[in-house]
Amino acid sequence: MTSPTLFRTACLAASVLLLAACGQPATSGHDASAAAAAAPLRQLARGDVLQARLAPVAASLPFTATLNALTSIEVAAEIDASVREVLVREGETVRRGQLLARLDGETLQQALVEQQAQLANDEARLRLARLKLDKQRELYQQGFISKLAFDEVDSEYRIREGDVNARRSQLARARKSLADTAVHSPMDGVVYARRIQPGEQVSRNQKLFAIADLSQLEATASIPARQVAQLQPGQRARFRVEGATEPFAAQLVRINPVANAGSRTFNAYLRVDNRAGRLQAGQFVTGEVILREISDAVRLPQAAVRDADGSKPWVMLLDGNTLRRQPVSIVLRNDSERVLAVRGIELGRTLLAAPLLGLKPGDRVALPR
Repeated sequence: MTSPTLFRTACLAASVLLLAACGQPATSGHDASAAAAAAPLRQLARGDVLQARLAPVAASLPFTATLNALTSIEVAAEIDASVREVLVREGETVRRGQLLARLDGETLQQALVEQQAQLANDEARLRLARLKLDKQRELYQQGFISKLAFDEVDSEYRIREGDVNARRSQLARARKSLADTAVHSPMDGVVYARRIQPGEQVSRNQKLFAIADLSQLEATASIPARQVAQLQPGQRARFRVEGATEPFAAQLVRINPVANAGSRTFNAYLRVDNRAGRLQAGQFVTGEVILREISDAVRLPQAAVRDADGSKPWVMLLDGNTLRRQPVSIVLRNDSERVLAVRGIELGRTLLAAPLLGLKPGDRVALPR
């Protein structure tokens, strides 16, 4: 075959191949998008997504503490006596002035009667001494008796007067001792210790009851030295106790300026209003002092924010049925509650609540029904 013939044959073959290629459908970018849209959607559960909403987020300082009664008192015996009757038990609520116990006062009653009789005798002697003094004064003024004789009568009167005053003091003490056989509560509160039983002999200053006012409690928290500078009286706090579903409120009222020996921590004291009576002294609590709070940012769980500790945090936003990367800025974080306050998301937008295995920006998903 000659060269011109070979050339014509090659050109004919190339033309055939070109025509065949032109007859095949080309794959365009539009066709690729259509193919992606035709891919099956991954169904999301309700717990996989959340909506961007405004909610308060606080920066806080965690603490643990034990609740104590702000005011408590020990009720002690004022006299030596035997216990006749005990009227309250541990856990009972008492009012100021309420009778708690009676001590035997029979001997004291007899002593009171004797003191009253002796006072009556002393007062009678004083009246006689007064009459005698008045008469002797007239005689002295008229010159019938000497100054020495008058002074003797005046001295006798003053002795009788002193006897009466002393007897009145003794009678007052006897009355008080008899009154002290009735043991009353010095304040409103709850009896948390009863230390006597009927028939026991008690002595003066022996402790009989312990009463606490549980309407106001105090929590003492130990704060590390590196964190105590963040605290100041007046800051709000919240805490939880075992068995309660809702947190309780407290307020920081004072900080001990001297560190605890050995631990180098500082005691911070938080006041708790317990007029509702839902808390008890001695309960262990875990809580946080609110250092700063923001309410005009979107509150998200930390798991919803990717690269939260990096320089470019972002969330997985749903744009229709397609996942999209959305940059955000973190304005506050609460590690104890594991939440973040972020900006950069429109309110009401839906996003993933946490990373889901296999999902990435550009993937299509189906929202929960």
